[in-house]
Amino acid sequence: MKNNILKNIDLDSGEKIYKDFRKLNAKGYTCQILLTTKRLIIFSRGFGIGRGKKTKQKRMNEIDINSIRRLEYYIEYLKNNIWVRLIGFILLVIAIAAGYFIYMGKVAIPASIPFQPYSKYGAVALLVFIGILMLFKIRKTLYLNITSGASDKTVLKFDVRKYNELAIRYLASRIRPQ
Repeated sequence: MKNNILKNIDLDSGEKIYKDFRKLNAKGYTCQILLTTKRLIIFSRGFGIGRGKKTKQKRMNEIDINSIRRLEYYIEYLKNNIWVRLIGFILLVIAIAAGYFIYMGKVAIPASIPFQPYSKYGAVALLVFIGILMLFKIRKTLYLNITSGASDKTVLKFDVRKYNELAIRYLASRIRPQ
């Protein structure tokens, strides 16, 4: 299989290409989607798990547009679990308290540290940044679920980027489930 989706498929007579999305970034692999008048073709390449080993894979999935029963897309927001956020909050409080005590001169710091007046505040700022990340980080995933035929289900996970969102919205507007 070649990396270009157009070189891997043969178009039927009377079949035309509506749109070609070549630069979709899926979670862990790259994906190309081609929408024609008769079918939806999904070509993905990247790493997958096969028999317990991480292998490089190329997959092509062709779905007849008339057989699509359900198409849905949504963005899932995942926060860190409560323990990670609690550790981040504790780290943030400790870093702010350490910064205050260093500023007031109540913490003895050895004179052998280079750039001493700035490095101690840099270390405190780094701890504050790590604490804020642990406290407020949210992971976003764009899902595309396609149900076709009797029981065929295709689930694609994408990074939340503007190009990916616009491509999925375009597909959803063009495909009308039966």
